[in-house]
Amino acid sequence: MGPDEEEPGVSAAPAQARERWVAALMRQAPLEFARVVYGLGDRAHGRTGTAAAAAVQRAQQQGLKVTRERAEQRARAYLPVAGHEHCPRCWVLGGAKNLLQMTVVRQEEGLQTARCPHCAAEYVNAP
Repeated sequence: MGPDEEEPGVSAAPAQARERWVAALMRQAPLEFARVVYGLGDRAHGRTGTAAAAAVQRAQQQGLKVTRERAEQRARAYLPVAGHEHCPRCWVLGGAKNLLQMTVVRQEEGLQTARCPHCAAEYVNAP
C-alpha cells in the first residue's frame, strides 16, 4: 500500500455519514415548503395559533416577504454542503443559511441530531 492510499473502510464511514446527512436534509426541504404553505393558509384563514402560522408571522415581522412561489423556489434550490449543512427551514422560509449544530447522541448506533440555533428546528439522522 502506497503513502497516498488509504486502508479501505477507514475514512469511508465518516464520508457515508455526511452523505446520509446531506440526503436526509435534502428530503426535508419539500416538507419545509409544505410547512410554509400551511402557515400562509392558516394566516389567511385567521388561524394564527398554529406553529406554521407563527413561523410565517415571525419571518414577516423580520421584514421578509414570504410567498408560496419563493418558498417553492428555495425548496427546489436547497443544496447543503457536507460539513457546512444549513437549516432547511430557515432557507425555505426566508433564504437564510444558518448552520446546523451537529450532536452525536449515540456513537455506537450512529445516531446524530442537528439543531438550528436560529429557529430551533431539530433533525435526526440514524443509519
